[in-house]
Amino acid sequence: MKITQPRLSNTLHESTNIQIMLEKNDEDLTGYSFKSLRIEGVKKGNLSVQSCVFSNCSFGACNIRKSQFSDVVFKNCDLSNINLTGCGFHRVEFIGCKLMGTNMADGIFNHITFEECRGEYMNLSMSKMRHIQFTRSNLQGAGIEGCQLTNVSFDACNLMEAEFYHTSLKGIDLSNSEISGIRITNLANSELRGASVSSLQALELARILGIEIKD
Repeated sequence: MKITQPRLSNTLHESTNIQIMLEKNDEDLTGYSFKSLRIEGVKKGNLSVQSCVFSNCSFGACNIRKSQFSDVVFKNCDLSNINLTGCGFHRVEFIGCKLMGTNMADGIFNHITFEECRGEYMNLSMSKMRHIQFTRSNLQGAGIEGCQLTNVSFDACNLMEAEFYHTSLKGIDLSNSEISGIRITNLANSELRGASVSSLQALELARILGIEIKD
């Protein structure tokens, strides 16, 4: 699956006053590079972030809802436990980021890469996700309920105890990811119908679904 990478400006302006920029009601962010900054307590909706790179930045107690992120790279950033509900993400990369407990529910995701991220208990519920690549990421206990998944890939990820209630996994290959304790609904409405799993995973799933296997 080919993911379209962020389309960044040839020249990005380096800035160290992102806190002030985000707190201004009329400020959108376009064409900036932010490095090693702490963004604390920002509460803002309908923000537009375009063609920006965030490197080694951390976000604390931020509430940035119903905003748009287009052509953005987050590299080695900490976005844990912040509120990003109802946001749109288009051609965005999360590389080596912490997303533990991050609330990204009810979002729209198009051409997104999550690579080597820590996303334990992140919330992606009720989101529409198209052309998404999760690679070597920890999604243990993540909420992926009620999602629409189109061309979504999980490669060598930890999906232990992740919640996929009412999310179809048809056509998705889970065979090289850890899925112990994955949470789905009953067999009749199994979200796993049409998914690809390994033989060992099939045994695990049989136990989850209450099937007793006899030799």
